[in-house]
Amino acid sequence: MNHGASSLVRIGLLCLALIVLATGSARAEIYKYETEEGEVVLSTEKRDDLKLIEVLGVSPKRSKSESTATGELSSRSKVKINADQNAHDHLIREAAAAYGLPFAFIKAVVKIESNFNTHAVSRVGAMGLMQLMPATAEDMGVTDAFDARQNIFGGTKYLRMMANKYNGDINLVLAAYNAGPGNVDKYEGIPFESTRGYVQKVYSWYKEYESLESQATTESAPPAP
Repeated sequence: MNHGASSLVRIGLLCLALIVLATGSARAEIYKYETEEGEVVLSTEKRDDLKLIEVLGVSPKRSKSESTATGELSSRSKVKINADQNAHDHLIREAAAAYGLPFAFIKAVVKIESNFNTHAVSRVGAMGLMQLMPATAEDMGVTDAFDARQNIFGGTKYLRMMANKYNGDINLVLAAYNAGPGNVDKYEGIPFESTRGYVQKVYSWYKEYESLESQATTESAPPAP
């Protein structure tokens, strides 16, 4: 879709949002999302494949639990969501040890792929925490892509395979995970601009988690005599 058409779509959705808000409909919610490329998308339907920024025009009749589920988060809920980002750390550490990859690196991939949502499904059918495509899941021996352990081990195994194929080049490993090794080989590097953005985002979170790991290790170390 060209930029002109994309702008018209966004304008149309914004008009729809204003109309719905003005009418006070019982179904007045407009969901504001952000794509991996940073583009804002407004939708009247919930989407699991995009990052939710906020919910516009939430009906006052909604219960507290319903509002929280769609993005109106109390301070306690925000803390819970942050805590959930560490819920699978034990599985990520096991997979990291099994396949010889850094814990922080795998966790960064999970962060960008699904934001730690075990039930995430993309528009193209990628599933679970590490967004495994059906064929990839089958090749990695994953029988239930929504099982956290199977998904993380399957995704990490595939990362290990890409690391072996590209001699540990993190740019090519992540590019292959995002766009497929066929495209990486065809273009002899990162194939698409969107893939370049994906690589940068994962790498940024990799360094963030690596720093947090280092900090935690330092804080837990016994004091010097």
